[in-house]
Amino acid sequence: QHPEWYSLIDGKRVHEQAQLCLTNDEMRAEMTRVVLDRLAGNPDAKLISISQNDWYGACQCEKCQAVVTEEGSQAGPLLRFVNAIAAEVEKKFPDVWVETLAYQYTRTAPLKVRPRENVVVRLCSIECSFIQTLGEGEQNEPFRTDIEAWSKIAPRLFVWDYVTNFSNYLVPHPNLRVLAPNIRFFVRNNVVGLFEQGDSQSGIGDFVRLRAWLIAHLMWNPDQDETALIDEFLQGYYGPAAPHLKEYLNLINDAGLRDDLYLRCFMPDTSAWLTLDDLNRAVALFAKAEAAVAGDPTLTARVRREKL
Repeated sequence: QHPEWYSLIDGKRVHEQAQLCLTNDEMRAEMTRVVLDRLAGNPDAKLISISQNDWYGACQCEKCQAVVTEEGSQAGPLLRFVNAIAAEVEKKFPDVWVETLAYQYTRTAPLKVRPRENVVVRLCSIECSFIQTLGEGEQNEPFRTDIEAWSKIAPRLFVWDYVTNFSNYLVPHPNLRVLAPNIRFFVRNNVVGLFEQGDSQSGIGDFVRLRAWLIAHLMWNPDQDETALIDEFLQGYYGPAAPHLKEYLNLINDAGLRDDLYLRCFMPDTSAWLTLDDLNRAVALFAKAEAAVAGDPTLTARVRREKL
């Protein structure tokens, strides 16, 4: 009923695979009404998300583009829009935070507008390479620039980070060595909320339990020694198989670093970085790991799951 509330793309208002026209005052009034109603119906809620759809399709209308030009970023019209609603939220719900994403086309911080005190910006790292650290890796310089800019203007900065391979949970994903440095990098950049998105849809992904345990401990205390944490988990969870599994993890992470791999969180296979020799060595290490726990059905099951 209101095509003008949606993105103007190539001369047409589009509501599928698109966004909203963020400079439309009527649409903002309706969104504000919906947000206030949602909060009234959920009195225990302390945060509400007003975020872009999970695709591109930003509005190309004259008013929206004027804001983009002035702000130097598509985050400009989005943040102005969210700030306006957050101002109304604060009047009735002073303890509620309003969250929005800095994601893909809105990842770059705006030049002028600043998030209100009750606005949470959640920056997403989906384009990054997860074999190099976010703080020092050459491949991640664009993200580093963006988080440093947001950290200077956001009163409370959250991060949505990615710690698995969503294209194939079962294949090796050599990001073990960046997990701790990345969490410390977030702390240095004033991040107060962190979501590490992992293998929620897979119970048999690449060392799921080790990764979750390590990340949980580091989020509790980022100053802990990650090598000691990894050793503690391997020994406590796999018993006598631990030395062989540690050697396997070093093999995999060394292989990822060998060929200047750009490790996305969507990798269809390992052909770009794992060799036949790597795979043969991995098979031999898992044979040793299985032999080390033979006779213990619990430890054997754990080792066999990782062998998948």
